[in-house]
Order: sequence, then structure tokens, then C-alpha cells
Amino acid sequence: MRKSTCQLSLISLFVLLALNGALGQGNLRVDPPHWWVGHPIDTLELLVHISPTDAQGFDPEHKGEVYLDPQEGRLVEASYFGTHFLHIKVHLNLSGKARTVPIRVSGRTLEFPLLERSVYRRVPFDQSDLMYLITPDRFRNADLSNDDVYGMRERGTQLDEPYARHGGDLKGIQESLDHIASLGASAIWLNPVLENDMERDSYHGYAITDHYAVDPRFGGNEALQELATALHQRGMKHVADVVYNHWGIHHYLQSALPDSAMIHFNEDGSIPYSSYRFSALSDPYAHAADVHAFENGWFAGVMPDLNQDHPITAAYIQYATLWYVEEFQVDGLRCDTYAFSSADFLIEMNRLLRKAYPELFIFGETWAYSEASQLYFAPNDNVSSGWTGNDAVTDFTLWRAIHQLYSATGDEQTGWATGAGALYYRLAADYLYERPEDLVIFLDNHDDGRFLGQMNNDQAKLRSALTVLYHLRGIPVLLYGTEMGLNGHDDHGAIREDMPGFSSKSPDYTKMGEDLLNLCQELGELRKLRTQGEFHQQVPQNGWVVLSWENSREKTVLVLNATEQGRDHEYWKGVGAQFESANGGEIFHPWEAKVYHLNE
Repeated sequence: MRKSTCQLSLISLFVLLALNGALGQGNLRVDPPHWWVGHPIDTLELLVHISPTDAQGFDPEHKGEVYLDPQEGRLVEASYFGTHFLHIKVHLNLSGKARTVPIRVSGRTLEFPLLERSVYRRVPFDQSDLMYLITPDRFRNADLSNDDVYGMRERGTQLDEPYARHGGDLKGIQESLDHIASLGASAIWLNPVLENDMERDSYHGYAITDHYAVDPRFGGNEALQELATALHQRGMKHVADVVYNHWGIHHYLQSALPDSAMIHFNEDGSIPYSSYRFSALSDPYAHAADVHAFENGWFAGVMPDLNQDHPITAAYIQYATLWYVEEFQVDGLRCDTYAFSSADFLIEMNRLLRKAYPELFIFGETWAYSEASQLYFAPNDNVSSGWTGNDAVTDFTLWRAIHQLYSATGDEQTGWATGAGALYYRLAADYLYERPEDLVIFLDNHDDGRFLGQMNNDQAKLRSALTVLYHLRGIPVLLYGTEMGLNGHDDHGAIREDMPGFSSKSPDYTKMGEDLLNLCQELGELRKLRTQGEFHQQVPQNGWVVLSWENSREKTVLVLNATEQGRDHEYWKGVGAQFESANGGEIFHPWEAKVYHLNE
């Protein structure tokens, strides 16, 4: 991992103030727009920005003039970047009541609000949780009035264009909570909902252009606050998708950077693109050029790669995240492209989050092709250089093993390390992890083709794989629409297809969808019980998978025929007399998974 060359020495809150000319009413921008009394983070960093259209900029005669009432706090440091940016570090007194704190900046007064904190208390995540993953633009359009927002670069909706906006919004999600709760989901994981003011492909949310504004086409900040409140009233949790590594090319800071070093560029000013090989970070034999190519490259041409070792960049992202968690009562963070971020940045980011929100669940996306690469970013005392303070990672190696199991053909289905063996060896590697029960597990997600489509629309395989997923260790994720038979898999536009019933042009429930919905509802209820005990697996033989959960009251056994042949249970003499009695000589159809509850 690269070492930071610009360490932040203080706990810090990054505040960006965008001012046009003099600090006039209506021209003042404060990022974050407020903070909270009683908040554990009490040192703030303010970046004061006067619009480039203001030819005067900061008055040179007033440079260095920053004043804060000693009863409200103290100035720690102030420095200028050219004539349009002033960086201020202040330590505020966050005791007492809500109020407005005046700060004199270069002869003018900045009014900074301090608000009361919410009384909401977070509940830790564990294996009893189930996340429901939603791409908001494709879930449900409940508010037609925000489909076309004046001033945005991408206007209107095009339902027949897979990469255009379709019009889904946060109100649609809120109105669907009964359906989501019926699946046994305890949490909703939302793909990013912050403003993406891009010319095209703005629907997915990963090219953020304003870190303090929920996209108005989703309903704005108020809609997200209402959704979070509605979730918590039901005892459900809010998982936010945060993006540390990059922002959109039209981010409001990109065109007027305080310092060009905040973004990675080649020496000649051209754009470097990432190699995407994050295994170079853990490779003991890696060439330095390979590490550099991965760490300092842009994710895409419209997503500039942020230099998180720059103190202004780091502070901006870190405290935009803290503000978001507080403002929208976030219970969990899914950290996009986790491996692409600076280790020093992640360590400080997670330290701040832990200080402010001890119960927050933090998991990183690590699209790994090996256990070693994935493990590097998971909590593990044996890999201290990769331990960044997160709780877990997305378990892509388990995802890959499940796909290998269900795509096996011929002799692969009964092979030593293929078919059922692929799943066995993946789970057998859990000794590497400090807390394998916290790993986030899934069949498919918003970036990979839907499982049903990848399995040639074989519903038997999907039903079986869902049953297995819900009986594995870890915290499972259900991608929206999987419970209704969505099968898009050719590209991102197809994967992120509209939820059935999304609009008048969208297909409604099908018979297959109804059957899958019933299955997901049943599994959602069962999995709340199956996590109350110890998880075990048996060595696979002849293409059989046996998983079990056991506590002092009962034992739950899952048996999977991981072959394309119908078979009976005769092979399994070692499972126990209770299982033999419960099974009763049933036939297992190809890929069928059955669950038995045995009283102890």
C-alpha cells in the first residue's frame, strides 16, 4: 500500500463554502450545510471558495484575517490556494444548544448552523439480517413530477433505452416497503442516490457531482430523510452505497480545483487509466509500476480518480460521508471500489466513522478472483497491512463458487474440486477470516448478470441456489426483482432492468414470479431461525451438498443434489437416524435442495 504524503493531523470536518463575489445572501454555499451540537467530531475544515467569475477573489489586504469568538472555538490553521480558495481549520465548541456560529473570513462574516442531533440509535448487523439491493431508477416510479428536472444535463426518461433514466424514485421505494418487508428483508441497500448531473448514464449513481445533494430526480434530500424514517419505524435498516475512489467529471469542484494534485493525472497532463488488478497490492513480488497503475488510474474517462492522499481531497470525502450518515440516519455503508482507495485514507475514514457511529456496519466491495486478494481487505489480524477498520467485504469468491457449482456439467458435477467441491473448498477457507459470519453473500448483484439469466432461465437452479444462499453463513443480499424472475444479464442496462409493475410499459407478475416470490418469503422467515446456532458442512461426495445449522433445540439440514440426475437419499447413511426418518426415501430432482428440521 502507498503511504500518505499528506497526513491529516486532526480529527476534521470538511466544509466547502461556494461563494459568488462577496458573501451575499443566496450566493453562499456551505458543505456540509450544517453540523450538530454534541457530535463527537468537533474539529472542522472549511474550504472557502469564491466563484472564478469574481475577478477580485480574496482581498490580498485581508489575507490571514480569520476570527472566531473564543467562546465558540478556536482557529487552528488558515491557508490560501490562489485568490479563490481559503482553507480554514477550526475547533468548535459543540456543547450547549443549537445555534449559528459566526466566523469572520477575510473581512466578511460566515454564519455556520449547529443543529440538534437525532435520537435515533443504530442496531448492529449480524447473520439474522437480509439486505434487499435496489437500483432506485429502475425500481418504481411513484412521482412523475421529478422525471424531468430543468437544468440537469440529462433530461426526461426513456423506458426503451437501457442506459437512460427510467424515472424510479425514493417515493416508489417507500411505497413498496410492505413488499420488501414480506421477503424477510431487514435492510435496504440503495445504489448511490446523490446528484449525478451527467450527460448520459446518470441513472446508476456512481458519477457523483454533488456530495451534499440527493439527486432531485430521486426526490431530493427530503425524500431520502422520509424513506430513512419510514424504514426505522418498521425496525428496518438503511444501507448507503458510498463512492470514495472517484467522482463524476462534472463534479462542481472538478472544473475549479483548489489544487490540481487532488486528481491523478500523468506527468504530461493526460488521463491514466487503472489496470483494475488490485491483486498487485497484496502480491509480494509486484512490480512498483503495476501497483502505481492500479492505484493512480481513472476508473473511467468520465470518473476522475481522486488522490486521497491529498489532505483536501481526503477531508472532503471523509466528512461528506460523516455528514451523510448523520443526515440520513444510515445504518450501514457499502463502500464502492474499496480496493481502489488509499489504505491510509480508508484507515482514517473508518476511524472517524467508528468514533462517531460505533454500531455502523462497514463493508467494502472487493471483486476478487482469489481468496488471498479478497482476504487482504477483510478484517484479519494475520494481514495487518490490509486491515483498514471495516467490518466485512463482499464475498465474491463465494459468489464465484456458487456459480461454479450450478454451471458444472458432466463429470465436473462430481469432481474433487468442481461442482459441489467448489463450494466446499470455498467454505473450508473461512479459517482465514476473522469474522466469516459478517461476509456479505449473494447470487447476483447490480454489476453482474442476474443468476437466472446466466443459468439459461433454469428456474430449478434459481430456486435451489436461493435456498442454499439463505442457509449459508454470512449476511445475504437479494437483488431487487430476483423474487419475480428478472433475468437480464447481457449488459448493465439489462441487469438493471425495471422491476415488474414499474410502469404501464413494464411486465407485471408472471406465474414464475409468483412462485419465486412465495419461495423468497418462506426462506426469509426460515433464515431468521437458521442463524441461531452453529453452521457446519460435510465433505461433498458424489455431487451431494449437506449444510446444517444446529443449536440446543433443533438441527436444520439442507441437502442439495448438485447434479442433473434425479436421485434418492440412499447415499446419506451418515446424516443420522432422524434425518433418515424425516427424509422418508424422497426423490431429489436435478439441482433440488431440500431443508429438514430435526428436533434435538
